[in-house]
Amino acid sequence: MAKQPTIERSENYGYYSDLLWCAVPLTGMAWYYYGLRPVLLMLAALLTAYLCDCALAPLHGESYRSHEPSSECFAALIVLMMPASISYGIVITAVIAAVLVKEAFGGEGHYPFHPAAVGVAIAGVSWPERVYYYPAAGTQLPLFGEVNVNLVQGMNETLRSGGLPSASTINLLTGNVSAGIGTGAALVILACGLFLLVRGRVRPSVLIPFMIAVVGIPWLFPHLNELPVFSWPWEYVRQRIYLEKYTLLSGTALFGAFFLICEPVTMPNRTSSRLIYGTALGIATYAFRRLSSYQSAVCFALLIVGAIPEWLDLISHRTERIRFMKKEEQRLAKSTKPE
Repeated sequence: MAKQPTIERSENYGYYSDLLWCAVPLTGMAWYYYGLRPVLLMLAALLTAYLCDCALAPLHGESYRSHEPSSECFAALIVLMMPASISYGIVITAVIAAVLVKEAFGGEGHYPFHPAAVGVAIAGVSWPERVYYYPAAGTQLPLFGEVNVNLVQGMNETLRSGGLPSASTINLLTGNVSAGIGTGAALVILACGLFLLVRGRVRPSVLIPFMIAVVGIPWLFPHLNELPVFSWPWEYVRQRIYLEKYTLLSGTALFGAFFLICEPVTMPNRTSSRLIYGTALGIATYAFRRLSSYQSAVCFALLIVGAIPEWLDLISHRTERIRFMKKEEQRLAKSTKPE
């Protein structure tokens, strides 16, 4: 693959740096609820990513560039989607997998799949009982060793079975729930998302169709035991609102919307392609949340939909070219038409 232009690389560096800054308040919230263990997990992941990059980058014939923070960014995202009780070994394994995916396809700017999504998916499939079970908020965890506390499944499991979680809105907003290190505090995620949006790191052409699909499908086809199999969208409004609240504020949908789906290397380049890409991601995220037991549905959606961005750009380019040629033919026909 061709290397990215210098200007585009510079923009990507800014994207990864901004995401790393956003990881600070999310890790701080986890520190408040669980003690220092989430901070040490984050430091271990960042160090692992740095060392892996140092070891693997020279394989591409280039010396390591310390100002290129994508590997560290992917490591931070992996930790933020993990429970605070996760072992250091699983985090390190997931980070190594993410960096290997990045370097295997040529390093920065060349990988076809989101490396952080790959790392989380591998860890989730390999150790589901560790990755998808969470300690209660407020539990002070030991810094090292096994965590011998009661762990519970995420709220997505309740939604998948047709029920509604019992967490209050204020707890969902402040992160006082059993969730991943960085996926529980919705208010902090929204603040970070606003920062990224102002900085131009989040693309509305991807974000808006993704959110419409994530919110719209449960509204049109609510999966609730207390509702009939079929109902019109204007019926049972109260139940649908409750369902939407937990759909947005639990799991990784909101986190993924701001931190994952607008990764500059894996998303399409054209606006029309991004609209389709965001919609497909939203549909796939709903499908994984509805049909699988995995809490990180958006990560699996990224792995599936990540195969089509270049194809979408190619189709869009050909469509625009055909339209241009037709306009030129019409213009020439008019100019050569006898008076």
